[in-house]
Amino acid sequence: MMAGFPPLPKIEGDLDLVLDVYTHNSLRFGGAPMNDDYGDTDRLAELGCKILELAVTFHFYSKKPMLNSAEISEKSKQATSDENLARWLDAYALRQKLRFAPSEKDSVGSPAEIRRFFHTYIGALHIRNGMQTIQAWISQLIDPEAEPTYMDPLAVQSPGYQGQPAVQQPPQYPGQPAGAPPPLPTYQPSSPSNNGSPQTNLVSLALVNQTAMQRGYVVTYPAEQEGQSHQPTWTVRCCFNGQEYGRGIGRSQKIAKEEAARQAWQNIGW
Repeated sequence: MMAGFPPLPKIEGDLDLVLDVYTHNSLRFGGAPMNDDYGDTDRLAELGCKILELAVTFHFYSKKPMLNSAEISEKSKQATSDENLARWLDAYALRQKLRFAPSEKDSVGSPAEIRRFFHTYIGALHIRNGMQTIQAWISQLIDPEAEPTYMDPLAVQSPGYQGQPAVQQPPQYPGQPAGAPPPLPTYQPSSPSNNGSPQTNLVSLALVNQTAMQRGYVVTYPAEQEGQSHQPTWTVRCCFNGQEYGRGIGRSQKIAKEEAARQAWQNIGW
Protein backbone atom coordinates (compact mmCIF):
# COMPACT_ATOMS: atom_id res chain seq x y z
CA MET A 1 0.00 0.00 0.00
CA MET A 2 1.24 3.46 -0.88
CA ALA A 3 2.03 5.89 1.92
CA GLY A 4 -0.69 8.33 2.86
CA PHE A 5 -3.59 5.95 2.25
CA PRO A 6 -5.79 4.46 4.99
CA PRO A 7 -5.73 0.67 5.43
CA LEU A 8 -7.92 -1.21 2.97
CA PRO A 9 -10.96 -2.69 4.73
CA LYS A 10 -11.04 -6.44 4.19
CA ILE A 11 -14.23 -8.19 3.13
CA GLU A 12 -15.03 -10.22 6.24
CA GLY A 13 -15.29 -13.95 6.44
CA ASP A 14 -16.54 -15.08 3.01
CA LEU A 15 -13.85 -16.56 0.77
CA ASP A 16 -16.34 -17.38 -2.00
CA LEU A 17 -17.46 -13.76 -2.13
CA VAL A 18 -13.88 -12.50 -2.19
CA LEU A 19 -13.02 -14.82 -5.07
CA ASP A 20 -16.12 -13.66 -6.93
CA VAL A 21 -15.15 -10.00 -6.50
CA TYR A 22 -11.71 -10.69 -7.98
CA THR A 23 -13.07 -12.65 -10.95
CA HIS A 24 -13.81 -10.73 -14.16
CA ASN A 25 -16.98 -11.53 -16.10
CA SER A 26 -14.83 -12.88 -18.93
CA LEU A 27 -14.14 -15.97 -16.79
CA ARG A 28 -17.78 -16.66 -15.91
CA PHE A 29 -19.99 -19.24 -17.57
CA GLY A 30 -23.14 -17.95 -19.19
CA GLY A 31 -26.35 -18.88 -17.40
CA ALA A 32 -24.63 -19.70 -14.11
CA PRO A 33 -27.07 -19.64 -11.15
CA MET A 34 -26.98 -16.68 -8.80
CA ASN A 35 -25.51 -16.98 -5.32
CA ASP A 36 -28.32 -17.42 -2.78
CA ASP A 37 -26.92 -14.65 -0.60
CA TYR A 38 -25.78 -11.79 -2.84
CA GLY A 39 -26.68 -12.83 -6.37
CA ASP A 40 -23.75 -11.95 -8.62
CA THR A 41 -21.11 -9.28 -9.11
CA ASP A 42 -23.39 -7.25 -11.38
CA ARG A 43 -25.71 -6.79 -8.42
CA LEU A 44 -22.76 -5.97 -6.15
CA ALA A 45 -21.48 -3.38 -8.63
CA GLU A 46 -24.89 -1.71 -8.83
CA LEU A 47 -25.12 -1.60 -5.05
CA GLY A 48 -21.54 -0.38 -4.72
CA CYS A 49 -22.16 2.45 -7.19
CA LYS A 50 -24.95 3.84 -5.01
CA ILE A 51 -23.10 3.23 -1.74
CA LEU A 52 -19.99 5.05 -3.00
CA GLU A 53 -22.13 7.96 -4.16
CA LEU A 54 -23.79 8.10 -0.75
CA ALA A 55 -20.50 7.93 1.18
CA VAL A 56 -18.85 10.65 -0.90
CA THR A 57 -21.92 12.90 -0.78
CA PHE A 58 -22.22 12.51 2.98
CA HIS A 59 -18.53 13.30 3.41
CA PHE A 60 -18.94 16.69 1.74
CA TYR A 61 -22.37 17.24 3.29
CA SER A 62 -20.73 16.98 6.72
CA LYS A 63 -17.98 19.51 5.98
CA LYS A 64 -17.78 22.66 8.10
CA PRO A 65 -18.33 25.39 7.12
CA MET A 66 -21.25 23.98 5.15
CA LEU A 67 -21.06 23.60 1.38
CA ASN A 68 -24.06 24.43 -0.75
CA SER A 69 -25.69 21.76 -2.89
CA ALA A 70 -23.83 22.76 -6.07
CA GLU A 71 -20.48 22.61 -4.24
CA ILE A 72 -21.31 19.18 -2.78
CA SER A 73 -22.19 17.90 -6.24
CA GLU A 74 -19.07 19.31 -7.89
CA LYS A 75 -16.66 18.11 -5.21
CA SER A 76 -18.26 14.65 -5.25
CA LYS A 77 -17.72 14.37 -9.00
CA GLN A 78 -14.10 15.44 -8.62
CA ALA A 79 -13.48 12.96 -5.80
CA THR A 80 -14.78 10.02 -7.85
CA SER A 81 -13.08 10.92 -11.12
CA ASP A 82 -11.65 8.16 -13.30
CA GLU A 83 -8.16 9.27 -12.32
CA ASN A 84 -8.87 9.02 -8.59
CA LEU A 85 -10.49 5.58 -8.82
CA ALA A 86 -7.51 4.27 -10.80
CA ARG A 87 -5.13 5.79 -8.26
CA TRP A 88 -7.01 4.19 -5.37
CA LEU A 89 -6.96 0.75 -6.99
CA ASP A 90 -3.24 1.07 -7.70
CA ALA A 91 -2.53 2.22 -4.14
CA TYR A 92 -3.93 -1.05 -2.79
CA ALA A 93 -2.63 -3.19 -5.69
CA LEU A 94 -6.19 -4.36 -6.31
CA ARG A 95 -5.89 -4.45 -10.08
CA GLN A 96 -3.14 -7.05 -9.84
CA LYS A 97 -5.54 -9.36 -8.00
CA LEU A 98 -8.25 -9.31 -10.67
CA ARG A 99 -8.44 -12.56 -12.66
CA PHE A 100 -9.53 -12.22 -16.29
CA ALA A 101 -9.37 -13.97 -19.65
CA PRO A 102 -6.21 -13.20 -21.70
CA SER A 103 -8.39 -11.66 -24.41
CA GLU A 104 -9.47 -8.95 -21.95
CA LYS A 105 -5.96 -7.83 -21.01
CA ASP A 106 -6.33 -4.43 -22.68
CA SER A 107 -9.94 -3.73 -21.69
CA VAL A 108 -9.67 -4.39 -17.93
CA GLY A 109 -7.65 -1.21 -17.55
CA SER A 110 -10.33 0.98 -19.12
CA PRO A 111 -12.03 3.62 -16.94
CA ALA A 112 -15.36 1.78 -17.18
CA GLU A 113 -13.86 -1.53 -16.01
CA ILE A 114 -11.89 0.15 -13.23
CA ARG A 115 -15.04 1.86 -12.00
CA ARG A 116 -17.04 -1.37 -12.13
CA PHE A 117 -14.35 -3.26 -10.20
CA PHE A 118 -14.22 -0.59 -7.51
CA HIS A 119 -18.02 -0.55 -7.26
CA THR A 120 -18.05 -4.35 -6.93
CA TYR A 121 -15.58 -4.21 -4.05
CA ILE A 122 -17.64 -1.49 -2.33
CA GLY A 123 -20.82 -3.52 -2.75
CA ALA A 124 -19.25 -6.63 -1.24
CA LEU A 125 -17.76 -4.59 1.59
CA HIS A 126 -21.16 -3.11 2.35
CA ILE A 127 -23.01 -6.42 2.71
CA ARG A 128 -20.29 -7.91 4.91
CA ASN A 129 -18.86 -4.97 6.89
CA GLY A 130 -21.56 -2.31 6.77
CA MET A 131 -21.78 1.38 5.96
CA GLN A 132 -19.73 2.66 8.88
CA THR A 133 -16.62 0.88 7.63
CA ILE A 134 -17.10 2.28 4.12
CA GLN A 135 -17.82 5.82 5.30
CA ALA A 136 -14.69 6.02 7.43
CA TRP A 137 -12.54 4.56 4.65
CA ILE A 138 -13.90 6.74 1.82
CA SER A 139 -13.71 9.90 3.92
CA GLN A 140 -10.05 9.22 4.66
CA LEU A 141 -9.36 8.46 0.99
CA ILE A 142 -10.80 11.84 0.05
CA ASP A 143 -9.21 13.70 2.95
CA PRO A 144 -6.58 11.87 5.05
CA GLU A 145 -6.92 14.53 7.76
CA ALA A 146 -10.70 14.18 8.02
CA GLU A 147 -12.27 13.32 11.36
CA PRO A 148 -14.38 10.13 11.16
CA THR A 149 -18.04 10.87 10.44
CA TYR A 150 -20.85 8.34 10.61
CA MET A 151 -24.40 8.34 9.38
CA ASP A 152 -26.95 7.45 12.05
CA PRO A 153 -29.25 4.78 10.54
CA LEU A 154 -31.67 5.27 13.44
CA ALA A 155 -32.02 9.03 13.07
CA VAL A 156 -34.80 8.84 10.49
CA GLN A 157 -36.83 6.75 12.94
CA SER A 158 -36.24 8.92 16.00
CA PRO A 159 -38.97 11.24 17.34
CA GLY A 160 -38.24 14.86 16.62
CA TYR A 161 -35.79 14.12 13.82
CA GLN A 162 -35.34 17.31 11.81
CA GLY A 163 -33.58 15.96 8.72
CA GLN A 164 -30.00 16.45 9.92
CA PRO A 165 -28.09 13.14 9.97
CA ALA A 166 -26.24 12.81 13.23
CA VAL A 167 -22.45 12.79 13.32
CA GLN A 168 -21.74 10.27 16.02
CA GLN A 169 -18.91 10.45 18.50
CA PRO A 170 -18.35 7.73 21.12
CA PRO A 171 -19.63 9.04 24.49
CA GLN A 172 -17.34 9.58 27.45
CA TYR A 173 -17.91 7.78 30.73
CA PRO A 174 -16.94 9.06 34.20
CA GLY A 175 -13.65 7.81 35.54
CA GLN A 176 -12.37 6.48 32.23
CA PRO A 177 -9.72 7.81 29.87
CA ALA A 178 -10.95 9.81 26.89
CA GLY A 179 -12.13 7.52 24.13
CA ALA A 180 -12.27 4.39 26.31
CA PRO A 181 -15.50 2.35 26.07
CA PRO A 182 -17.28 1.10 29.20
CA PRO A 183 -16.26 -2.36 30.39
CA LEU A 184 -18.13 -5.27 28.83
CA PRO A 185 -19.90 -7.80 31.05
CA THR A 186 -18.38 -11.23 31.53
CA TYR A 187 -19.70 -13.74 29.01
CA GLN A 188 -18.81 -17.36 28.35
CA PRO A 189 -19.56 -18.43 24.74
CA SER A 190 -21.91 -21.39 24.43
CA SER A 191 -23.86 -23.16 21.72
CA PRO A 192 -26.11 -20.89 19.64
CA SER A 193 -29.74 -20.74 20.67
CA ASN A 194 -32.75 -19.95 18.53
CA ASN A 195 -34.98 -19.22 21.53
CA GLY A 196 -34.65 -15.45 21.53
CA SER A 197 -37.29 -13.32 23.20
CA PRO A 198 -39.80 -11.46 21.00
CA GLN A 199 -38.00 -8.21 21.85
CA THR A 200 -34.63 -9.65 20.82
CA ASN A 201 -36.06 -10.88 17.54
CA LEU A 202 -36.82 -7.26 16.65
CA VAL A 203 -33.17 -6.26 17.06
CA SER A 204 -31.53 -5.53 13.71
CA LEU A 205 -27.91 -5.80 12.65
CA ALA A 206 -27.84 -2.05 12.03
CA LEU A 207 -29.05 -1.37 15.59
CA VAL A 208 -26.34 -3.57 17.12
CA ASN A 209 -23.59 -1.99 15.01
CA GLN A 210 -24.83 1.54 15.68
CA THR A 211 -25.14 1.04 19.44
CA ALA A 212 -21.69 -0.53 19.64
CA MET A 213 -20.15 2.32 17.66
CA GLN A 214 -21.81 4.93 19.87
CA ARG A 215 -20.39 3.24 22.97
CA GLY A 216 -16.90 2.98 21.53
CA TYR A 217 -16.70 -0.73 20.73
CA VAL A 218 -15.18 -2.31 17.62
CA VAL A 219 -17.54 -4.96 16.24
CA THR A 220 -16.31 -7.82 14.07
CA TYR A 221 -18.06 -10.87 12.66
CA PRO A 222 -15.62 -13.76 12.08
CA ALA A 223 -17.30 -16.39 9.92
CA GLU A 224 -16.70 -20.05 9.08
CA GLN A 225 -18.27 -22.10 6.32
CA GLU A 226 -18.78 -25.87 6.46
CA GLY A 227 -20.38 -28.41 4.18
CA GLN A 228 -20.69 -28.51 0.42
CA SER A 229 -20.57 -25.26 -1.53
CA HIS A 230 -24.12 -25.64 -2.86
CA GLN A 231 -25.52 -26.28 0.63
CA PRO A 232 -23.21 -24.62 3.16
CA THR A 233 -23.66 -24.12 6.87
CA TRP A 234 -22.36 -20.82 8.21
CA THR A 235 -21.22 -20.11 11.75
CA VAL A 236 -20.70 -16.43 12.56
CA ARG A 237 -19.46 -14.95 15.83
CA CYS A 238 -20.28 -11.41 16.96
CA CYS A 239 -17.24 -9.99 18.78
CA PHE A 240 -16.86 -6.73 20.67
CA ASN A 241 -13.25 -5.60 20.91
CA GLY A 242 -12.22 -9.13 19.92
CA GLN A 243 -14.32 -10.91 22.56
CA GLU A 244 -17.20 -13.15 21.46
CA TYR A 245 -20.68 -12.21 22.72
CA GLY A 246 -22.94 -13.98 20.26
CA ARG A 247 -22.91 -16.83 17.78
CA GLY A 248 -25.28 -17.71 14.96
CA ILE A 249 -25.66 -20.63 12.57
CA GLY A 250 -27.54 -20.47 9.29
CA ARG A 251 -27.74 -21.55 5.68
CA SER A 252 -26.34 -18.19 4.61
CA GLN A 253 -23.75 -15.92 6.18
CA LYS A 254 -26.30 -13.12 6.39
CA ILE A 255 -28.75 -15.20 8.46
CA ALA A 256 -26.01 -16.42 10.80
CA LYS A 257 -24.60 -12.91 11.19
CA GLU A 258 -27.97 -11.46 12.13
CA GLU A 259 -28.55 -14.20 14.70
CA ALA A 260 -25.09 -13.64 16.20
CA ALA A 261 -25.79 -9.92 16.52
CA ARG A 262 -29.13 -10.56 18.26
CA GLN A 263 -27.48 -12.95 20.71
CA ALA A 264 -24.76 -10.41 21.46
CA TRP A 265 -27.38 -7.74 22.12
CA GLN A 266 -29.13 -10.04 24.60
CA ASN A 267 -25.95 -11.30 26.28
CA ILE A 268 -24.56 -7.81 26.85
CA GLY A 269 -27.87 -6.70 28.30
CA TRP A 270 -28.75 -3.84 25.98
